[in-house]
Amino acid sequence: MCIPVGFMSYAAYNAYERERETSMLRQELAKELVALERRSGELEKNIQNLEDPRGIETELRSRYDVGWEGEEVIILVEEESSTQTPPVLPESRPNLWHRFIDVLF
Repeated sequence: MCIPVGFMSYAAYNAYERERETSMLRQELAKELVALERRSGELEKNIQNLEDPRGIETELRSRYDVGWEGEEVIILVEEESSTQTPPVLPESRPNLWHRFIDVLF
């Protein structure tokens, strides 16, 4: 009597584990599907842009350093700014000798 119940419990547990794994896999695949659909939309937009001569020109200019004849390229270079400020030294108190000289002059 105990052996059939053990086999049935084992089978039920295995079915539960498979269902749980399947559920997790389904969730992962659903996320991947959403990402692929988003990517598909972006690609469709890019295709529409490349069907227009203006879109082709924009894409070429963004990928390569090209221009029309007579155009000049201006390269802007920003100065490197130091993010660190120089340390502030604490004011030193004048010693006795400096006080004496200050009093005299």
